[in-house]
Amino acid sequence: MKRNADYQLGEKASVLFSGGSDSTLAAYLIAARTQHTTLLTFDPGFIFFVENSRRHAQILIDKLGPDRVEHKIIPIKPIIDRILFGDVKHDLRKYGFNLTALGCLGCRMSMHAAAVIFNLENNIPVIADGSITKQADIPEQMDSFIRRNREQLWRRYGMRHYSPIYNVVNSDRRLDDLGLSAVGKLKHQFILFDTQPTCPIGVPADVYARLFYGHLSGPAREVDMVEYSEEKYPAMHRLIEDHFEGKKPTLAQSVRKLQRAAAKLPETWEEVTDD
Repeated sequence: MKRNADYQLGEKASVLFSGGSDSTLAAYLIAARTQHTTLLTFDPGFIFFVENSRRHAQILIDKLGPDRVEHKIIPIKPIIDRILFGDVKHDLRKYGFNLTALGCLGCRMSMHAAAVIFNLENNIPVIADGSITKQADIPEQMDSFIRRNREQLWRRYGMRHYSPIYNVVNSDRRLDDLGLSAVGKLKHQFILFDTQPTCPIGVPADVYARLFYGHLSGPAREVDMVEYSEEKYPAMHRLIEDHFEGKKPTLAQSVRKLQRAAAKLPETWEEVTDD
């Protein structure tokens, strides 16, 4: 049996987990190197079939053991209301049709705020996701956003952030090779998915981002991402500060505790080696 010191990523990690092939593969790579990993599925209040995420979560639990992996579905509508929908009129006036794609970025940033709170409350210094370069037409999976967010958010609150499959070409095949697929060819599914929720906003947003926004906007897409995210960060920080106001340990104490733990971990995924 491994000791805590034998796990490259330490005692605790969390993973943003939809249940699709990307987040499942990322979760496995993190959980294989961590003593205990929590899969975080956030429900913003407008998605369908969120329970589908349990299928791949259960496979990971069966593979690594319930002492190593747990799965939580967490409602976050109040957070969504403050961040994604905080100033919709302003967002529509400024970004117009491009808000179709940027809205997914706002939803993801709402989930990030929820993950910050969860990790701080549970003393978890590692956060990971299943972002991939093949989906970089989507603002929240642009490499520039991931790097920017790593500095603006995760490091600010004391965490190491990893995107362990960012350069993986075929996560479906990797899952099959590892014996972790609930069903085959998940990437071929559209609108209705076997192992992850369906978002009525996310589906048209994904189509718009891939067919129009990603290829036709050029440098404007980078500008939109930076300006939109910069407008959302203050609301995220206020929400996190409000959550911890009057609590013990304080926000600053919780951040310092995570910083001490994160300082012992690899700074980048490239520094993480195979077991």
